[in-house]
Amino acid sequence: MHKRSRLAVIAAALALPALVLSACSNPGGGETDASGGDDAATGGTLRLAGNSDVLYLDPAAAYSAPDYQIHRTLTRTLFAHVPAGNDTGNTEIVPDLALEIPTVENGGISEDGTVYTVELQEGVEFDAPDGAREIVAEDVVLAAKRICNPVSPSNALGYFTDTIVGLDAYCDGFAEVEPTVEAIREYIEGNDVEGVRAVDERTVEFTITQPAADFIDIMALGVFLAPQPVEYLEYLPDSPELRQNIISTGPYRIAEYVPEESFTLERNPVWNAELDPIRDANVDAIEISMGQDAAAVQQQLEAGTVDMQWADTVTPTASVPALIGANDERLVIGSDGAIRPYVVINTLSPNADGAYGDTTVRQALNFAIDRAASQQILGGPGLAEVATQILPPEVLGTEQANVLDVPAEGDTERAQELLEEAGYADGLPVKLLYRETEPYASLATAMQQDLEAAGFQVEMKVTTQNAFYGEFLLNQDITEAGEWDIAIAAWSADYFGGRPYLVPMLDGRGYVDGSPNFGGWNNEEFNALVDEALAAESPEEANELWIEADAVATEDAAWVPIAFARTPVFHSERVGGFEWNAWTNNGDMTKVFLNE
Repeated sequence: MHKRSRLAVIAAALALPALVLSACSNPGGGETDASGGDDAATGGTLRLAGNSDVLYLDPAAAYSAPDYQIHRTLTRTLFAHVPAGNDTGNTEIVPDLALEIPTVENGGISEDGTVYTVELQEGVEFDAPDGAREIVAEDVVLAAKRICNPVSPSNALGYFTDTIVGLDAYCDGFAEVEPTVEAIREYIEGNDVEGVRAVDERTVEFTITQPAADFIDIMALGVFLAPQPVEYLEYLPDSPELRQNIISTGPYRIAEYVPEESFTLERNPVWNAELDPIRDANVDAIEISMGQDAAAVQQQLEAGTVDMQWADTVTPTASVPALIGANDERLVIGSDGAIRPYVVINTLSPNADGAYGDTTVRQALNFAIDRAASQQILGGPGLAEVATQILPPEVLGTEQANVLDVPAEGDTERAQELLEEAGYADGLPVKLLYRETEPYASLATAMQQDLEAAGFQVEMKVTTQNAFYGEFLLNQDITEAGEWDIAIAAWSADYFGGRPYLVPMLDGRGYVDGSPNFGGWNNEEFNALVDEALAAESPEEANELWIEADAVATEDAAWVPIAFARTPVFHSERVGGFEWNAWTNNGDMTKVFLNE
């Protein structure tokens, strides 16, 4: 489960040859051509194909891989994610519409760390239906106000309501508004958010409740705070009518959109390349075809009839070994910091007198499972890195720790010793919940063997993809009734920081029905470190606290980390300038060019 469905889970469970690849690499043996710029060819039509339509097209709600991919072409944002230029697969945040990244030194952040001032470029325009209109600060304020509309609010709302002064109260009121165009417009125009204001036409000021070292990350999240035109108040949020009337500020605009079938993008006549530091817009047009599975798309990519994958579509696992063996430079394996999978432990289960609330039992689970075997099921080292902690290396900026000193292959004898120490020398029943789809079915079978060898008595519980989360993990009554003890889950966070991993998934103070802290784990020492990290005044200070919090959760065996996933993507031979961007989980359509 992840807050947004950014990636397709690698579908096949095949053991690949051992591959030693970086977090963002070109296994074909050459450098991925990311030169672009003045050396890039211009013109032509870029063709993409993939599985699904956007989840949301309205920027107030856009929150998935295809949403982010399309908005990179359509929408200027305050700040943007670009590849960090190293082998971590990470991104860095750079100014887009903003003139600079706010800091204390440049006056963009107040001395007490609670006021952020963002200065906007002059001359950037909306491609409005009544003629081009320049973006002003009030358009950013409108974006903040639309973020919690009662029809299609942002699924990432918590980041903003937890930080921006007055937004929580504003959103509470908005939730009670009748979901009509008139009522929504009246509420937006009649109510203000205390912590977001236009100082003048070029200046937006955000006031937050306490210092937050990751507030720039939050402002750069998605396109939620991208300036939005007043025309959007003429439609219900993300309605079919609004989707047909998206107003562009980026280099392309929508010429035609057929839901579930296709997008056709053409150049935006009011876009000014000299004012855009992020997008090169080398191609003249972009055509996107939907409703195709990964295998069909791969065939077209290799034949050159399609140029890039679209949406969640990735290179089929079964195709990867041959591509690597052929040193195919069109294959790129990237990382987005996904924990895929991990084994969540139901600490609230009443089974066996609440055995899974016992740290020693949870540690036994950690030693029992052979993570190296799971890695092979996931495609080998090239597509999955064995995890020995909760936060991915992309977040911490350091190599993994192994607080419990668990071997990658597990340690059956140590697991047995821990079970005996916990009072279960004769074995312990465990209900293992998993999805019927691959690779989860194969992972569950392998884990069953591991657990039974260590002394657990495994009851397998299989369910569908949707029921796995909706009926089980997100259902407090089912969880507390002990309908499952452990489950094979996954998570892709919203940005590379401690907050989007550790707060929603492990801060037990927030456990309620629907909580992504599926197992209800709660630890006072961990919670205190979270509070310190959230209030840290610098990213460096926060990072040290997140590392400490990760160590506490790992030692207390909040769950069983299994693997950090890697994503294989592919492009056609005629594509140049392709570079993995973890923000979109693919290359950037506005950076590539075509070698005709």
